[in-house]
Amino acid sequence: MTGRLALTFDDRHVDNWVAARPLIDAVDARVTFFVVEADLLDHREQAGIRTLLADGHTVGSHGARHRNADQAIVLDGPTAYLADEIDPSVQALRALGATASAFAYPNSRRDESSDAVLLQRFKHLRGGGPRTGDPIAAAHAVSPPGSAVRVHPGRGMDTARGDHPHPADADVLSGMLRRLADHGGTLVLYAHDIAASSPANHVHPDRLRHVLSEATALGLDLVGMDDLPHTEGHRER
Repeated sequence: MTGRLALTFDDRHVDNWVAARPLIDAVDARVTFFVVEADLLDHREQAGIRTLLADGHTVGSHGARHRNADQAIVLDGPTAYLADEIDPSVQALRALGATASAFAYPNSRRDESSDAVLLQRFKHLRGGGPRTGDPIAAAHAVSPPGSAVRVHPGRGMDTARGDHPHPADADVLSGMLRRLADHGGTLVLYAHDIAASSPANHVHPDRLRHVLSEATALGLDLVGMDDLPHTEGHRER
């Protein structure tokens, strides 16, 4: 069974996402962009989102104001949280033509209660976790073949935030990709801005190019979150 790699990018770096299209198009990949503040996008950003959608990419929600879901649901209650943080985001994205059927947790903050609330609205949720250098621990981010996982742990691949580098874990990531190729399953990776330098969390274009090239050489399917299987009511991880 062919392994699936879902590359995802968070926040509101629309201009640089659009500028990175040649990198992604070069290997005919489909990726997912999780947009925050979708209701505040200006005309240029809205046009950029439409361009990414026209390319066949998935656009999902990262919340209206990037609130920590686990905290907000406890403080406000599920109904108010959905009305204030989720509905404006989904409505704005759907007005641009997105399905908005997937959600990425801001700051990777989630728990079983938030999963239960958000799985009522979304087909897939993406969390995150520490970038361990232990290959065995890292392998837990790979969902096994044949599973219909709806809550994906995710694995970061940013290279830096401002001048502060993230862990140099290219070897670990390569091992995860090889595991996908050898055994199948699904891996969701996440980054933010796509740039050689940025004050935000960002993946260097060279690293993105390497990941895309390695995944393609291994024969992995490069898919968006909308392409992943799901089963209503089924939750894992």
